[in-house]
Amino acid sequence: MQVKVIMKRCFVLLLFLFFVPCSFGQTPSVSPTPAQSAPPEMPRTRNFGSSLKRYGKKDRKKTQTTNNERDDDVVRVSTDLVVNDVLVTNQKGNVILGLQKDDFTVMEDGAPQTIQMFASGESGTVPRSVVLIIGCGGNQGPYMKRSVEAAKVLLDKLPPQDKMAIVTIDLKLRLDFTQDKTLLKKTLDSLVPRDEGKIEFSTCADPLQAPDALRLNTKYRRHSGESDTLLAVLNEMFDEQNRQRIIIFQGDGVPLIWLKPDKETPYQISYSTLERSGLRWTRENPFSEFGFREIKEAIESSRATIYSVVNGIRFLGLSKKEQLARAKLSLIDLNKFYKWNKESDMPTIVGYYQYAEAETRTAGQTAMFKVAELSGGFTSFIEKPEDAENVYSDIFTVIKNRYVLGYSPTNRKRDGKLRQLTIQVRNHPEFTVTGRKAYSLQ
Repeated sequence: MQVKVIMKRCFVLLLFLFFVPCSFGQTPSVSPTPAQSAPPEMPRTRNFGSSLKRYGKKDRKKTQTTNNERDDDVVRVSTDLVVNDVLVTNQKGNVILGLQKDDFTVMEDGAPQTIQMFASGESGTVPRSVVLIIGCGGNQGPYMKRSVEAAKVLLDKLPPQDKMAIVTIDLKLRLDFTQDKTLLKKTLDSLVPRDEGKIEFSTCADPLQAPDALRLNTKYRRHSGESDTLLAVLNEMFDEQNRQRIIIFQGDGVPLIWLKPDKETPYQISYSTLERSGLRWTRENPFSEFGFREIKEAIESSRATIYSVVNGIRFLGLSKKEQLARAKLSLIDLNKFYKWNKESDMPTIVGYYQYAEAETRTAGQTAMFKVAELSGGFTSFIEKPEDAENVYSDIFTVIKNRYVLGYSPTNRKRDGKLRQLTIQVRNHPEFTVTGRKAYSLQ
């Protein structure tokens, strides 16, 4: 009987941990003076996430093909200019700098394109629009303080013409694009829990009351989380041409296991893991209204480069045996940080959740890796909080060393079809060009 009580309590807390919104991160109050430091609230801030309404309808095509059927509060700007950023390395992995526009060739569906915009990232001549997506609760609690400090260092390195927006994975646009670094830092600071090591269960009066807590978490799983937030950013945030589009996507990827299953899903987890992660306790469909296919399509149409930053012990690319060993460490470390259960109860808890922890973490990290790969970006891991500074520093270094190429495609049809890109360095087949390999024009 005691074991069942322990499992029940641990399950509810773990489920809440995976999907709790950022209850402790309050949008900072903004002083009315000076006026220039507090841009007025835009419709996008108030209505962020409204583009998700169109998913789940029976006829998806109708919601995507005509302007009349799109959400009025989602800003979209049509442009023929296709802007890509690429990293060039040699066979040893060293970055190649000093290339010029005439050194590159761009092919779209086999047809040569004329490069009209060119700059090195270091030159700063092409301004950037950077969106930071960051989680501030649950599994990500141990990493928040150091990650925020690392993000502030990156912010200081951005040139004045760059803009940044801050979004949290509870589907909230905390701050729209601004160049005001003081306001950006204030917003970042507001995301750090006031009492590190504790969770404020403001959304659930008693998290140990299983039916209410589970029902509430199912609601958040379906209508917020990392997948919903990433999709909303891709759909809604980039409406200016002639700017480099960048997303820094920090999280653990675990909520992505609740995407609607489809053929594009990068990692199919077992039914037993879904059962232990909450499927058996919910009376409604726990899956999102969309699957990985919709995220892939949004990446292709947004043309943003995504840098995935994974919090927690790495599971991706390891053997099943090593993943299980790391799952045990992950559960023990989280319990030490949050102090949910007595140390004497942990062997029972680990025995019950170890396999599910390994699978959900692997699935989440695989999905985060895939979104970065599709966009031409890369994935980093913050396995220990102190890793955050190096991770954010490396991201800025890569951004600075990338080349920005823009062109107007010879194929002007806005048919939404996928177009294949091939970007090479002329007369240097030994160089590797890392960047977006496909996009769509809508």
